[in-house]
Amino acid sequence: MSNDQSVFRRFAGRPLMIGLSFALIAVLSLGLIACGDDDDDDGGGGGSTLEKAQEDGVITIGFANEAPYGFADSSGEATGEAPTVAKAILAELGINEVVSVVVPFGNLIPGLEAGRFDIIAAGMFINPGRCEQILFSDPDYCVPQAFGVEAGNPMGIMTFDDIAANPDIKVGIPTGGVEDQYARDAGATDDQITNFDTLQDAGDALAAGRVDAIAATSLAIQAELERLGDDGLEATPGFDVVIDGKPASGCGGFGFRKSDDDLHKAFNDKLIALKDSDGIRPLVEEFGFDDEVDAAKGRTAEELCTE
Repeated sequence: MSNDQSVFRRFAGRPLMIGLSFALIAVLSLGLIACGDDDDDDGGGGGSTLEKAQEDGVITIGFANEAPYGFADSSGEATGEAPTVAKAILAELGINEVVSVVVPFGNLIPGLEAGRFDIIAAGMFINPGRCEQILFSDPDYCVPQAFGVEAGNPMGIMTFDDIAANPDIKVGIPTGGVEDQYARDAGATDDQITNFDTLQDAGDALAAGRVDAIAATSLAIQAELERLGDDGLEATPGFDVVIDGKPASGCGGFGFRKSDDDLHKAFNDKLIALKDSDGIRPLVEEFGFDDEVDAAKGRTAEELCTE
């Protein structure tokens, strides 16, 4: 007796439902295989982030809702220095629709790496630690640091060294900001530093007297004090941070995943051309940028990543 006949006799007497079940399983299996093939085609043939964005005409940026660098306007649209410059450059690349995602500053790099957005457009400072994680464009502005303090600056806070020298001083700093490291490098302790999700949260704490100062760039401090509208607060003069006897350049640019080198290069080439043609200042003057734009001329991400 052949194997085929044996199998037939063993199953012939069983209910018809069993045969139908096998048939159904076979059909479903073929369907799953077909679906799997479609998924593989989508994942492997879609091209790079740049190619997809140019084909679809849309890309996503991330920002931290910190004026004047990147913040949401009254309609919820991303505006400020970085989104405005990014949109101008992306339009030149044929990408005219820009979707924006707002996250706390400390979540910008993790969000980029997780694929929540494709470009960080938040005025993020370029430094060696961040350069180990992501790619940066050349900077489009450079700016000094400052503090927001009580009017009259009764505690004499002018630099991070002043904070470290007085253990009674408490400073508020946005999570993920370079100011946290600046303060610690100067010798400030954990007890003196309070981290906040946003500069606005830090500003509210300053207005309520929960911290003695808030630290950020001079432009960000000025914008935050304008938001608070409190005559009992003021900004200190801007200053350059000195680390190991050398000035630490506070220059910001745009962030990209390391796997998106083609997007990074295409964007950076357009940014360099915009800088060389003095095209950035007209885009960002309304946000309070002036000499800060000129200060970025001649500066590169390569240089800032090794300082």
